[in-house]
Amino acid sequence: MAERYDSSALSERHHRPGNPRMLLVALLLLVGVPTLVFLFLAPAQNEQAANVDTFTTAVAEQRALRLDDGSELRLQENSSVAVRYSAEQRRVQLLQGEVLFIIAPETSRPFWAQAGTLRLRADASAFALQMGDGVIRLEVLEGSVRAQSGGGVQTLNAGERVELALNH
Repeated sequence: MAERYDSSALSERHHRPGNPRMLLVALLLLVGVPTLVFLFLAPAQNEQAANVDTFTTAVAEQRALRLDDGSELRLQENSSVAVRYSAEQRRVQLLQGEVLFIIAPETSRPFWAQAGTLRLRADASAFALQMGDGVIRLEVLEGSVRAQSGGGVQTLNAGERVELALNH
């Protein structure tokens, strides 16, 4: 005599939960590792983020800033920069307007400037950086600057200038 099998009963039999200890280990790894990473790395990232200083000038206002390494920034009117210094590096981001950079030499910490997609590395140099009207302008006044944008890298020397389209 032929027996009839209920296919739903068969599928229920084959879906047994795995080893409870393995499930606990997997859960600890999925939750525990990200938690530990957050607890140990987030305070350092928050500390770095808290060390960002923003400086702004208004219409018809100019401002000279001396940074803790002896470098100087001269902001023109309607300009804004974000400055972040750490033990490893010096960073200044031009947010809008125009600024003249006079970089003090310091071999232990590189100096980086950024405007839009243009990143610059400078050591003991002077350069002007302007961002507006859909373009970024860089003019090297003294020394040299290593410029990076869109995967291309170029070293510019005193007297050279470059203009790039501002990509948002």
